[in-house]
Parts: sequence; structure tokens; C-alpha cells
Amino acid sequence: MRISVTLLQYEHGILRQALDVLDETVRNNSEDHMDDVKELISFLHEFVDRFHHAKEEQLFYPVIVKEFPRFQEEVDGIYAEHQHAREQFQLVERALEEGDWDSMASAAIELVHHMTSHVQKEEDGIFPVVDDELSLPLDEQLNQAYQVFTSEFGDDYYQRAEMFANDIQDRLLGPGFFNHGIY
Repeated sequence: MRISVTLLQYEHGILRQALDVLDETVRNNSEDHMDDVKELISFLHEFVDRFHHAKEEQLFYPVIVKEFPRFQEEVDGIYAEHQHAREQFQLVERALEEGDWDSMASAAIELVHHMTSHVQKEEDGIFPVVDDELSLPLDEQLNQAYQVFTSEFGDDYYQRAEMFANDIQDRLLGPGFFNHGIY
């Protein structure tokens, strides 16, 4: 196992949890939770775009393309998907600002589908190869770069992100929603 891949997969877990909460909330037309949804979207935008995708674009994928040039085309596609996610966040945020629940819900569902597919593509495509073939010294260099990058968000960023995802899940869906086989 390569820590550089494991950390990205861990982030995907937090992301999936928050996306599942968003999906359940908008599908159940929980318009009375608009403030919580705004908070969730704000978290997702920071976590996905400013943290996770930025880390991938600035640190992970440049190393991967250099080490594994065969992935250049796939990485270009991943960057395009990152841009599409940014555009979806803008649509969701604009609809929230306008108080337009239906438009927000539609854009949010598209965002959830897009990000779920994107994460699966990374985890089924590039990540297994990198996990098998990346040298340990290069993996350690990436891990050190990740630590510097993550420190800009605070030393406890992962802990705060995980706590937020659990808290927003409990607030919007009720305690234990995903733990009891409901979803």
C-alpha cells in the first residue's frame, strides 16, 4: 500500500459520506434544512475543490504523469472532471443564494452523480496501478508534500472534516442513518 493513495482514498470516504447526505437531503425535498444544506455545500466546496482536487492537481497527478506517462490522457480527463465539478458547485451555490430549492436540488444531484462517478474512476483506474508500481521513496516524497499542503488547512483538518461529515449527517438525516441499513 502506498500512503499517497491511501490518503486520497480516505478523503474519498469523507467526500462520499457528505455527498450521500446531500443526495438524501435533496431527494427528500428537505427545504426546511436550507441553512444546513448551505453549510454542507460550503464544506463540500472547500473539501473537494480547494483541498482534495487541489492536492491531486498540484502534487499527486504531476508526479503520476511523470512516472507513468501512459496516464497522461486519463489525467487530462480527470482535470476536466475537476473543472466540471467546479462548475456544478457554482450552479448549486447560485441557486442557494437565490433561494431556489428546485434548481439547487437538480444541480446538487448532478454534482453527486458526477463526483461519485469521478471517485470510482480514480479508485478503479489509476489508484490500483499507482499502489502497485509507485516506488516507496517517491511515495514518501508525496506524503511529505501532502503533510505540508494539509498543514495550510490546520493540523487537525482531517479530524475536523470527519467530525463535520458525521455532525451534518446526524443533523440532516438523524443519528445512525447510514449505520442501520436504511441506506
